[in-house]
Amino acid sequence: MLTLIHFDFCPFCQRVRLALGYKNIEFAELPARFYGPEHFRNISGFERLPVIIYPDGDRQGESLELIAELDRRFPATPPLHQGAIAAADLEAVLAWRARISGMLFRLIAPTLPQYPGLGDDPRAMAFYRERMEGWLGDTLEGLQARRLQWYASLEAELNGITDRIARHGFYTPVFSVADTLITGDLTGLRLLEDITLPPELSAYFARVEAAAGVSLLPEPLKQGQNL
Repeated sequence: MLTLIHFDFCPFCQRVRLALGYKNIEFAELPARFYGPEHFRNISGFERLPVIIYPDGDRQGESLELIAELDRRFPATPPLHQGAIAAADLEAVLAWRARISGMLFRLIAPTLPQYPGLGDDPRAMAFYRERMEGWLGDTLEGLQARRLQWYASLEAELNGITDRIARHGFYTPVFSVADTLITGDLTGLRLLEDITLPPELSAYFARVEAAAGVSLLPEPLKQGQNL
């Protein structure tokens, strides 16, 4: 059985959890603490997560490379690359993701401490705050206060992706690596205060999670959804 070393709140880790769930690959979970590169290296051999340890002892990082390797190692499972998405479509979604990266993280960085293991862990939050604020050039509180401004700047890009998934059901008519990327990366938007996402986008998140048998929301919100 393979082992996934990850953070619950991390968009890159969420991509891999969706891929494993969609492929119905059994795995052991090793949730990590967000304590910094030295800690990550000590527990995984890499300075960033997610990392998969395969049954043969090989270790691998980088979310999209991991998903491609899952296709190679588990050919009897539903594909996420070849046969699921054309190269041009994957390039298009990667280009879209590159365009929105900075704005997206300005929106989601203040929401991710809602996940247990981050917001309730002072050491993890200290590293997270230093890393996010150094990268994004503002405090988490400042980013949160300007969320309506950031969302307005991102809305056109979100509308474009929403139109596409409304037509196809997924990014293409078949669940693919693109859906793991979009849903993992945008899940933090679901935690924004005072912002209502397009209903088509919310329905898409539910559809992807159902296909993978995975919920990406923090546990208290998962429970709230079930009430």
